[in-house]
Amino acid sequence: MKALFIGGTGTISSAITRLVAQMPEWQLYLLNRGTRSDEVPAGVTNIIADINDEAAVADLIRDMQFDVVCDFIGFVPEQV
Repeated sequence: MKALFIGGTGTISSAITRLVAQMPEWQLYLLNRGTRSDEVPAGVTNIIADINDEAAVADLIRDMQFDVVCDFIGFVPEQV
């Protein structure tokens, strides 16, 4: 399973990130601003970008495909 977490290093999402990172059948990618890169577990790919910059994010993940995407940064409808 290949997953993209938008965020992944916050209070709730970091626990989920650590759990998924321990599962060998998962490939986990985080998309975040990189301000907490020291909290990214080994084996997890960190894509550094601001999710509010849609053009930059689209360019970074253009050739990537994921089985699941979890958005931990959607606080208001415009961010989802």
